[in-house]
Amino acid sequence: MQRLVLLSYFEPKDVGNLLAQVRRARLPADVAVYVGSYGPNPGVAWQVAELANGRYAPMFALTEEWYRQRRRLPPEYAPLIPKRLDGEVPPLRRLGSTSARVAWGVELGARYRDAIRGAADEGVQVDAWQFDEVVPSAAAAGSRAIRELTRGVLRGLLFGRPVLGDVSMRGFVWVAHSALAIARLPITAELTTFWRTLDRAALAYVGEEYPRFDGDARTVARRCASGQRALAAGGPVRRVLGRRYVPGLTPGYDARANLGGNVHHWPRAQVNAWRATYVQERARSGVGGFAEYEFRFGNRLPIVMHDVLSALSAAFSSRSSGAAVRRTRPPRGAR
Repeated sequence: MQRLVLLSYFEPKDVGNLLAQVRRARLPADVAVYVGSYGPNPGVAWQVAELANGRYAPMFALTEEWYRQRRRLPPEYAPLIPKRLDGEVPPLRRLGSTSARVAWGVELGARYRDAIRGAADEGVQVDAWQFDEVVPSAAAAGSRAIRELTRGVLRGLLFGRPVLGDVSMRGFVWVAHSALAIARLPITAELTTFWRTLDRAALAYVGEEYPRFDGDARTVARRCASGQRALAAGGPVRRVLGRRYVPGLTPGYDARANLGGNVHHWPRAQVNAWRATYVQERARSGVGGFAEYEFRFGNRLPIVMHDVLSALSAAFSSRSSGAAVRRTRPPRGAR
């Protein structure tokens, strides 16, 4: 797996500060830096293109109403696409068959690619996409409906609309913390198709660990690696995805229940020490990259950005993230 950093969710006005801190952190030369927030933004993309090893990767939310409302294509493209799925994406409860769920998922993913194509028409280089997210309910054994919709979305994102000239493009698939248990579900024909689609679409499988800065950081890091271990203990496709697992973290100064972070309001030095220990331990577990989500509110301060990028740079530069790092392996005889 290519070594990478993924930086997501920020206001466009703050991207200059974020990229300045990337440069200041002096990440190793072989680390690709993917940057993107929700929806394509040409101004952001052009700034990212000026960054050494910079890659632009806009983000798309499964629940975003804008894309669900209707298909939006330039008039000259509209006649090339059947109108059957050009309206509002129905609620999941109204999609009564696998074929309907997958078809509407493909259409929704293709609408995300429509936005990427529109940006490309403005001269924007888009290198990958981000999908937010495999939702918690997908990890329930009886929740094949949401998994079928999701696999359709991933297919639509991967292939877009070939009739309009889209070529395959892989991206980052974010997986909610409570959805990481999906890798432990007993395999079925439906789950086999889900995992194969996800593997084909994903540059990386981003597990939303979002640890609370609390307790012993090494112990917390090992506990939060459970999603990575679940993939490594699964079948062949899950093991491959496990080798592309990336921990999803957050800077910590917007300490909400679903984001963890600096819940005890520690001083900066204590936060930095805890974070550094956590990322070093996760690097030792064999990950090839790190994702940081939400550079807003308290996380948008340049000093916070600096501290985060410095910790990641140190983790990449240490011997623990080099060629001799211990890889997470499945138990002997695992499916």
